Amino acid sequence: MKRIALLTLVFLAGMLISCQKDSKIKTVVDTAQSTKTSRLSTNAVQAKPAVTGKLVYHSYSCYACAGTKMYIYNFSTNTLTWVSQNWNIDYPMNAHFSPDGTKIVFMGQPAGSGDWDIYLWTVGSSSAPTNLTAGNNLRDEDPKFSPNGYRIAFKQAGDLKIMELTGSVTNVVTNTPSIEEGMPYYNDDATGLLYARGAGSASDIYKINLDGTNNTALANVSGVQEYYPIKRDQNTFLYSRWYSSTDHHDQVYMGYFANSTRTRLPFNNNNAEYADAYPCGTDNVILSSTRSGTVGGYDLYIANINTGAIYSLSTYNSGINSSVDELGSAYTPN
Repeated sequence: MKRIALLTLVFLAGMLISCQKDSKIKTVVDTAQSTKTSRLSTNAVQAKPAVTGKLVYHSYSCYACAGTKMYIYNFSTNTLTWVSQNWNIDYPMNAHFSPDGTKIVFMGQPAGSGDWDIYLWTVGSSSAPTNLTAGNNLRDEDPKFSPNGYRIAFKQAGDLKIMELTGSVTNVVTNTPSIEEGMPYYNDDATGLLYARGAGSASDIYKINLDGTNNTALANVSGVQEYYPIKRDQNTFLYSRWYSSTDHHDQVYMGYFANSTRTRLPFNNNNAEYADAYPCGTDNVILSSTRSGTVGGYDLYIANINTGAIYSLSTYNSGINSSVDELGSAYTPN
């Protein structure tokens, strides 16, 4: 059931909001709140967050559609680059920066092969990405760098594994063919992984040690799909989940490693999809949403996790959002 929303006037003044400094200044922002009887729309005069660093993301018209493109946007220089243009790789997606921002890992298929592989690429290089899993005839997906950048966690044929940057597998974290396990992300000290376990309404967020021990649920609401976990800091993580078992709009939540507390972040609204959130400094996340006003299906936004203020990335560069979906973003301050 849809809520009736009241857009209120919000002024945030005096401090600069930044992905690195996270202070606040004025901008134009819509903040949605529910009311029982009426709807009022106003525009508050505020400024979008000042951001440096780089963002990687992909765009497509659907998951299985041809024409997936990968982009890197440099906030500091306002440069948007279609990096996958000459790669001869189908469906490049779900990239992740190395800690120093010099490399990305991503999943894709050698053109025409239909085989999902993991690729490594040096940002800005004229060389083609290196296929780390070529020829193994297995489905390799969801790569993420370790905190020191020396290893990659990934999903292979439904299990979690760790490999070096050469492609050599060093750890088989899970070996449960009957259970879907994917979307791994290292915890803060690289002793374990966050991951999504199960599929559909049975998908939950777990943590597990790299040796396969201490497999523990962190978010497991019955009948609600929970997925795409991303470590935010040593205490918290971001993830996507359905609003409820009967309302399947994706919403962005924050979870806590120390307990079962789950916080629905204030920029969400259950009349649209909010997903694929990635931390951008202390106070902000970058995410994809189908909220009112998008250019295409899913657009990219930056949102404040405390105030709920949300801003289209089109306000940084008009080429970022398009008539198709922009998804799978990852940010680096470097």
